[in-house]
Amino acid sequence: MPATPEQLRPLFYPRSVAVLGASSHPLKFGFQYLRALQDFGFPGRLYPVNPELNEVLGLKVYPSVAALPEPVDLATVSVPAPAVPAALRECLARGIPGAQVLSAGFREAGPEGRRLEAELADLARQGIRVIGPNCFGVYSPAAGITLMPGSEFSRESGPVGFFSQSGGGSCDLAYMARGRGLRFSVLVSYGNGCDLETVDLLEYFRADPETRVVGAYLEGVRDGRAFFAALKRCAAEKPVVIYKGGLTETGRAGARSHTGSLAGEAPTWKAALKQAGAIAAESLPDLVECLMACVCLGDFTGAGLGILAGGGARNVEALDAAGHTDFRVPAISSGTEAAIAAKIPPAGGRAGNPTDLANPAMAPSVIGPVMEALAGEPEVDALLLYQAVFYLHKEVRRYRAKSPAGPALKLDYHLELAEAAERIRRKTGKPLLMILPDVASDPAHAEMEEARRVARQHYTSRGIPCFDHAEAALSVLKRLRARNLRAGGVCDKFGGYPATPA
Repeated sequence: MPATPEQLRPLFYPRSVAVLGASSHPLKFGFQYLRALQDFGFPGRLYPVNPELNEVLGLKVYPSVAALPEPVDLATVSVPAPAVPAALRECLARGIPGAQVLSAGFREAGPEGRRLEAELADLARQGIRVIGPNCFGVYSPAAGITLMPGSEFSRESGPVGFFSQSGGGSCDLAYMARGRGLRFSVLVSYGNGCDLETVDLLEYFRADPETRVVGAYLEGVRDGRAFFAALKRCAAEKPVVIYKGGLTETGRAGARSHTGSLAGEAPTWKAALKQAGAIAAESLPDLVECLMACVCLGDFTGAGLGILAGGGARNVEALDAAGHTDFRVPAISSGTEAAIAAKIPPAGGRAGNPTDLANPAMAPSVIGPVMEALAGEPEVDALLLYQAVFYLHKEVRRYRAKSPAGPALKLDYHLELAEAAERIRRKTGKPLLMILPDVASDPAHAEMEEARRVARQHYTSRGIPCFDHAEAALSVLKRLRARNLRAGGVCDKFGGYPATPA
């Protein structure tokens, strides 16, 4: 039976958690999960359960669920697979509304595992909602709970709801998302999905007022028709981005061994996602960038680009990317061209669309007016700007080495530029896509790579998505545009990034 939002609230926002299979061994899940919750700062009550322990991590250990001083909202089960059904029966008897089963060894492990998983599904039908088995569980920053390896995830909530059949993939995505300013309402690693699965989670996030964008990593679904119907309902109201794993023969074999899923054929999946109105991602990094674009760029449906870069190769690269993705680079008026020419260096610069800024890094006092002039063109719907973070960082470092006693020179360039882009968007409605090329590959350049990440944070915190190259930026923008044209632009116009990412 599909779960209702009311049934899932205690699992996603628990005030108390019991950990069945709590352990004092640092390599066991029952220890690692408890420590993750403590390190993350779970504000509720924690109840370790293990008949062979008295204390772990400073917490009293209870011999059974029946011995707990109160019913809890969520049980986390980390016992060997054969013992999981008995653990869930204890939870049922105590009236616990939900459990997340971290234990593996079920459908993915063969006939006996399938029998055990069927037993879990039967117990779920008796009155306890189950996440898993073979999963990492729930990350809910507002509730202060996290995945077993997620003690360093952001404690700040955001507009993205996400669910995944892969626990490791969930962790990778959460770490990548943090560096790009993405924040989550709830993230669910649901593994084999013996009870709660795609339909339940799509319906929950569709109804959840805290979620404005939905993402998923899938290997297979239980009921294709029900999944398609739920996806279509959700995608009609909110952007949905799905990375479907197992679309090759080797990938399908991996899905069967990972979560026991039947992956399906690539043409069928791609057609279903398109027909339902979802955005298809090609990889985990691409999934993150699509989610970032959905949050930052809202209801974008334009087709005209204004391009700015310092150097001919970058401009040509952007023009090629525009050609590959069917975006126009319209000519600009003579008045706009003259306004740009008055700002850029006469030697090496070129006013127009694209505009060659002459230097890899120009002052915001130059780039800001150029961006505003391009944004004023009626056929330009979005701006695309290259910034050579490494060149700028090198010059600042060189200046400091030569003039240690001279006036301070800070790397607040990107903050100033981000604020200018934000003002232009609010004035004209034209968003900026920032390209920060990833060119550092030597350990000696680690400091420069750190500067690039700090710069990216300045931009993403102000709703400006950042990409490594133009091809990725425009591929993502093309898919978002197509989604919005199909949906009639139902997203919020401006993104909902926090002002200061945690």
